[in-house]
Amino acid sequence: VLGPFDVVGDRSKPHPGGRSTIRRLRTPTGRYYLKTHRSRSNWDSEVHAYERWAPAFGDRAPRLIAVRDEEPLALIVSELPGVSLEDSRSSDAEERGIWRAAGESLAGLHGAAVGEFFGACRRDGTPVDEPVYDARKRVASYLEERVERGIRAECLADAELAVVKAAEDLLPSFEGEHPVPCHGDYCPANWLVRPDASWAGVIDFEFARWDVRVADLARHPDWEWIERPSLLDAFFDGYGRSFTPKDEHQLFVARVQFALTAIVWGSENDYNGFVREGREALKQLGKALS
Repeated sequence: VLGPFDVVGDRSKPHPGGRSTIRRLRTPTGRYYLKTHRSRSNWDSEVHAYERWAPAFGDRAPRLIAVRDEEPLALIVSELPGVSLEDSRSSDAEERGIWRAAGESLAGLHGAAVGEFFGACRRDGTPVDEPVYDARKRVASYLEERVERGIRAECLADAELAVVKAAEDLLPSFEGEHPVPCHGDYCPANWLVRPDASWAGVIDFEFARWDVRVADLARHPDWEWIERPSLLDAFFDGYGRSFTPKDEHQLFVARVQFALTAIVWGSENDYNGFVREGREALKQLGKALS
C-alpha cells in the first residue's frame, strides 16, 4: 500500500498488559504509523472507530490507510502533526486553549450518532460481548466488577468503599442515558499539539466503544480535576453543554470509577504511583460528600 518505507521509531506504550505495538514509518510521500494488535477485540474496536467515528474529528484525527484482517492483525494510519500534550512545553494559557479545543471536538464525536447498546463492537458494528442496553446497568456492573477485584486483592480500605457506595447511590442519574460514540482514552497523552501550541487532534482509538458520555469526560490520568481545575473549566466550556445536577452526579460516579480502577489495576500490576493517586482521588471525592 505504501511502497518503499523505513521504520524510524517505536512508539509502543510500555505498560503491563500492553496488547499492541506501534512503529513510525517514513515513506517518500509522508509519515505513517503501523499498529499491530494481539487482541482481536482491540483491533476490531480501533478499525471500526477509524472507519465510522474518527471522521467526526475532521482533519483532527489520523486517516485509516490500510488494514490487515488476519494474523498479525494490523492497521496503518496517517501521521498527525505535533507532539503529545504531555511532552509539549505549552504555557498555562496555551494549555487552556488546547483543552477547550479538545472539549469542542469531543462534543462533535458524542453528537455524531446514537447507539443501540453499550460496549465495544466489531468492525462491522455488531457487539463484541453480550450487549447491555441499560446505562444504569452498564455503570453498575463496572463498579461491581472493580470492587470484587479490589476485595480479592485486599487493596480497598473501608473509607474508599464508602465513597464507592456513595457513587452507587447516584446510579439512578444514568436512567435513560443513550449510548454515544466514546473514544475511551480521551486524555492529554493522546492529544497532539502543533508547534504553535494549537490543538492538532487525537490519536489511539483502540478503546473506542458505545458508552455514556461522561466516560470520556473523566479520563484524566494526571488528575487535572484535582490539581488544575481551570483546565477542566476550559474543557467543559469547549464541550458546550450546560451541566445539570444529574450531569454532576454522573461525573462524580465516573471519577469514582476511574479512581477505583487506578487502585485496583495499579495494585494488580505493581503501579504503585497510580494506586497512590487513585487513593488521593477517592479521598478528595469523599470530602465532596461532607
